[in-house]
Amino acid sequence: MTAFGLLLTALTAENFGTVAAWPAAHYRPDGGVEGVPQIALIEASKPRRGPEREHMVTPVEDVPEELAVLLVADDPEPRLFRSPLRVYQLLLELTQLARRHGGHSSAFAGFRTQTSGAKRWTRGADAKNFARWSVQHGFPTKEPTKDGVEPVEARRLRQTGIERKRRPAAHARSTMNDHYLARSENVATQSRVVVADAPRSQVAAARKRRNIAVLPATLVARVTSDLEGAARDADLDPAVLQRLVSGEQDTVLTGCTDHLNSPGAPPGEPCAESFLACLGCENARALPHQLPLQIAALDQMSILKVHTDVATWNARHAVHHERLEDLVGQYHQSEQDQARRRLTGRQLEMSNDLMAGRMDLR
Repeated sequence: MTAFGLLLTALTAENFGTVAAWPAAHYRPDGGVEGVPQIALIEASKPRRGPEREHMVTPVEDVPEELAVLLVADDPEPRLFRSPLRVYQLLLELTQLARRHGGHSSAFAGFRTQTSGAKRWTRGADAKNFARWSVQHGFPTKEPTKDGVEPVEARRLRQTGIERKRRPAAHARSTMNDHYLARSENVATQSRVVVADAPRSQVAAARKRRNIAVLPATLVARVTSDLEGAARDADLDPAVLQRLVSGEQDTVLTGCTDHLNSPGAPPGEPCAESFLACLGCENARALPHQLPLQIAALDQMSILKVHTDVATWNARHAVHHERLEDLVGQYHQSEQDQARRRLTGRQLEMSNDLMAGRMDLR
């Protein structure tokens, strides 16, 4: 009886005392018909809930056949009693004789060999039985062993069941969250991982959107000899790639694949965003001939950062500065040094106009 009580406590996350008082009588809304979800409804009592909520109905479910097939797919041994319902049915079958001789209706019924008369046919189980059961099965009764084997405790079994199910078991959801889950080291560890993963995923998504594609010099050089192959590698239409390489579709710091298909404007409408916004646009492509302008703009932003208050800098330039740093950082230092030497007066003038806002549409 102790073993069944512990097993059902672990499976249902109910209190051991509540489970040990389950009756043999129950209601089967499924009618016991094969092929439908199997469930038994058991009347239970938990006095701690108060007189108005003491009595409750506990659903004891079976695992659906479709899921059971998956659970035992790689298991050579058939698992007949794979759910709370099947364990409960086995309990009723094994205790039927003791229940009849004992003259009671408890699901937990047994036979004592060291007593006589009516006391032989006992019923129920409680925490006092744990110590003897633990000794019989090699578990410590008070402190963990040197090997780390913990004592068997109904409280810990229920705690584990609630942590696994993450749904209330004869208590309110607030009780589950504030009492059972909040005190769990495992849940706290998992929560820290979940909380940390959320901003990481957002940062990763932002970086993915922020990092525009850079067309390397080797691909640009192939355009003259193998336009179709280069366009295929760049995942662009050959005509679009040709215009990008020629500078026909330059937008100061990048090139645009389609200014009539802007994420910030209705389809067919010309893009009206600032040229700085191109640094985070999915239509933008960066090419080697734009590196001098990119470096010039980055240098000017770095100077502005020193002379601008933090709030203004964060609002106007921080995201663009970070994107430009990532973009320029994809080139080797020697390529950056060479680009600085190639910067023309016209490009410097364009960079000044861009940073001063003279290129934005009013």
